[in-house]
Amino acid sequence: MIADQPRQVLLFYNDKGKELLQKQTSEFGTSQKGMEERDILVRSYPLSAENAAVFKKWKISNADNFTFILVGRDGGEKYRAHAFVSHQDLFGRIDAMPMRKNEVGNNK
Repeated sequence: MIADQPRQVLLFYNDKGKELLQKQTSEFGTSQKGMEERDILVRSYPLSAENAAVFKKWKISNADNFTFILVGRDGGEKYRAHAFVSHQDLFGRIDAMPMRKNEVGNNK
């Protein structure tokens, strides 16, 4: 099992998506404790030649202004959105995952 690998939130954006990116990263900043408890690593990728390979890997269209992807500890995509995702929505999705339920159960 790859449980030592953090969960990841990947944020892809172009120039038109910068405002949404700022809103999203600000949301994570206000819920830092929950992010740490769930072991979430946030990475953002602007549309650029250097990021072409990662855009291709995750099948991100250059026309998408903003894409939010939640990647589980197993490295697989668990959720994708093209809009702002609240921390409540994100945490709810993660807390419903079997691996997260095991983590919480083991910490009691």
